[in-house]
Amino acid sequence: MSGGKNCYPESDFLINKYNIRDKELLEKFEIQKVFAKLLGLDVKPTRIAYTYDVEHMVSIHKYLFGDIYEWAGTFRKENLYKSERVLSGGSAEYADYHEIQRRLEKLLQEYADFEWMKTTKKGDVVSDFLLALWSIHPFREGNTRTCITFLWHYLKGKGVDFQVALLRNNPMYVRDSLVMANYDQKDYLRRIISDALQGEVQESEYSMNEELAGEQYEIAKADYEAFREKYSIKKD
Repeated sequence: MSGGKNCYPESDFLINKYNIRDKELLEKFEIQKVFAKLLGLDVKPTRIAYTYDVEHMVSIHKYLFGDIYEWAGTFRKENLYKSERVLSGGSAEYADYHEIQRRLEKLLQEYADFEWMKTTKKGDVVSDFLLALWSIHPFREGNTRTCITFLWHYLKGKGVDFQVALLRNNPMYVRDSLVMANYDQKDYLRRIISDALQGEVQESEYSMNEELAGEQYEIAKADYEAFREKYSIKKD
């Protein structure tokens, strides 16, 4: 079984800088590492340039995944089929890899002049924007986390308050809802997006002041280092 160009021969797990050949271990390591990087970006937003364009999205992906994958920050070079449990093993429909750049630019141009603060259907519009972005699936891996982070930055740039922690803390729900929305079942996605927009979560649970963000970042870094030491993970 082969997972494509970015996978080890005769396998479906990704070639990585740490040469981890265990798929489950790689997934756990990636989650630990990227979570720490996300908090690092919260603490110090200047780690990337906020340009609200395709390059902004690319920069997010490279920052989050660049320590693990050589190809981080570059668009995939093949078409994708990802087995999804909510589709009984079927795959969502993603953009042809030849069309990624064009479709991203077209999508952002379509929303460039949209008056986000005036719409009365903000939940529906944000859901549709995220779905369109995610359905392009520009990268070989890490699209959901990258798209959510870009969405948060984009909305902040438009003056829209968005509780991104709600989506981060429910990654399986978010992914499953995006897969289902890809097949025009949008209720689940709209529900969590509406909650994130309306602030229907406890302020203390999801909002992060600067001091708390710093503390959580240090904890996440420590957890990541402990994970590396436990499994003797080192870069090649």
